[in-house]
Order: sequence, then structure tokens, then C-alpha cells
Amino acid sequence: RKNLSVNLKNGFKNYEDLFPIFLNFKNKLDSLKKKKYLVAVSGGPDSLALFALTIAYSFCKKTKFYYLLVNHNIKKNYNQEAKKVKNLLKKEYLNLKVLLNKKKITKNIQAEARNIRYDIIKSFCKKNNIKVILTAHNLEDQVETFLIRLSRGSGLKGLSAMKPLSMISNQVTLFRPLLDTQKQFLIKISKVIFGKYIKDPSNKNHKYLRTKVRNLK
Repeated sequence: RKNLSVNLKNGFKNYEDLFPIFLNFKNKLDSLKKKKYLVAVSGGPDSLALFALTIAYSFCKKTKFYYLLVNHNIKKNYNQEAKKVKNLLKKEYLNLKVLLNKKKITKNIQAEARNIRYDIIKSFCKKNNIKVILTAHNLEDQVETFLIRLSRGSGLKGLSAMKPLSMISNQVTLFRPLLDTQKQFLIKISKVIFGKYIKDPSNKNHKYLRTKVRNLK
């Protein structure tokens, strides 16, 4: 793909709908003034778009980004999925760090996997003196979270939206720079840069509440 490096170096200026997204992302990171970040990665379009935006940002600022994927090994072919993501990113700019979760998860799978994932990520941050984690939560995730909390009978406080910035430990902050970005644009960024992305089979599994909400029409 001849335009891959060009698109990243010029911040997607060739795309009228994507360039403002990069500028918005750049302004947010500029305001944090950090020299390094950890990027939580998966093979989905949101995550790959976040990866592309960070690479584009690195052409503007001397900023170090670490990329980490946590392999829970709880889904069929999960190891293969992790390898696919690693190879996809390796073809472009970097080696993705894949860490294996060795704890067994038997109940409350999505919630427990998320908690373990953040524990592993926080441990990595501590070892590498990283203060901020970037995740690819977007506008649709925000809406889904509201509907899930509403279905569980949360009060007004519980119905509050995800915050762009939140502390997950005394030393580590979670930053969601894409909360105001529509998923369709993140999908387009993934296609422009990578030509593809990896679909998560759990998105079709209706035993998960978030999947049910996601598939509401």
C-alpha cells in the first residue's frame, strides 16, 4: 500500500473526514504533555485506528508508544488471533508485546477478563514507568455503556458516561481519546491503513449483555 506512510505522516490530510479526527486526537495528547504512553491493542478496527493515530502523532512529536495485547486464551483460536494482530502490526512499524494471562476465567467472563487485563497492563506500566494508558473506547461504546447501566437499574450517578480520563491506580491514568469519535470513522482508518481488521467472534455471542445491546436495531 503505497499511501500508508504518506497517510500517517500527513495526518490523513488526504481525507476530509479523517483529518479532523487526527487533529482532535493530537490536541488531546498535546494537552497531556506526556513523553510516553501504553496503547492497549486488539485486532478490532477501533484499536487498529488508535494504533494508526499514535503512529501519525509520533511523526509530529517525539513521543514513545508501547503497544500491548493481553492474550486470555479463553476463546477458541485466540492464540491465532493474537499472532495475526502481531504480524499485522509487525509488517508496518513495530513489534507488538503479547502477554499471556495464566489465570483461569470460568464466570463473569467479560468483566473478569477486563479486570485481569488491566492488572497485567498496570504491572507493565509500573515496570516501564508509564503513567498513561490509551484505549480505543469510542462514541458507540459510550452509548452501549449507558444502555447497559440503564438496563441494570442504575441511578443518575450510575448512568453517568465514561470519563475521558480516569485513575485506575495511584500512579496510572486511563485515557480514552476517542470517546467523541464515531466508530464508522475508526473503521475507515483501519481500512485505509491496514486494508483489514480482525473481527471478534464474541461480538456475535448473545450470552454477553454488551453484545445484545450492540446488536439492537
